[in-house]
Amino acid sequence: MDDNSKRSTSLPAKELQSELIQLQAKLQKAEEKIMILELALMQSRDFAIGSAAQAGEAVANMNKFLHLKDLLKTANIHIENHEKHIARLEATLGEVGRANEVHRAKSKQLDLVYESASWKIGRFFMLPIRAIKRIAR
Repeated sequence: MDDNSKRSTSLPAKELQSELIQLQAKLQKAEEKIMILELALMQSRDFAIGSAAQAGEAVANMNKFLHLKDLLKTANIHIENHEKHIARLEATLGEVGRANEVHRAKSKQLDLVYESASWKIGRFFMLPIRAIKRIAR
């Protein structure tokens, strides 16, 4: 410090004034540089926070995707079971349709028998015997 005090006393006031102006300019530049660095630091911090949020969101989206994938798998199994059930129902419906056709054919044959003259004659001659059977019961 003694060097600075000797130096400052030996220099004239104008030189001291110009040195003070130079030091103030350097200080202002240093403060500007500090502000720029602080701004860059804040931007880096904001970017890091944003990146962390994106990473967290990506994990959440991945979990949601996996959950939806499981739901889709379950739904596909459900659909497959429904399709198998529908196939069984269609097969059963086909069997019932065929059985119904056989029943109709036999019913038509029976109707032809009931409408035939021989059936009507036989029924006419058997009427007294049927009446006696009913009385006996």
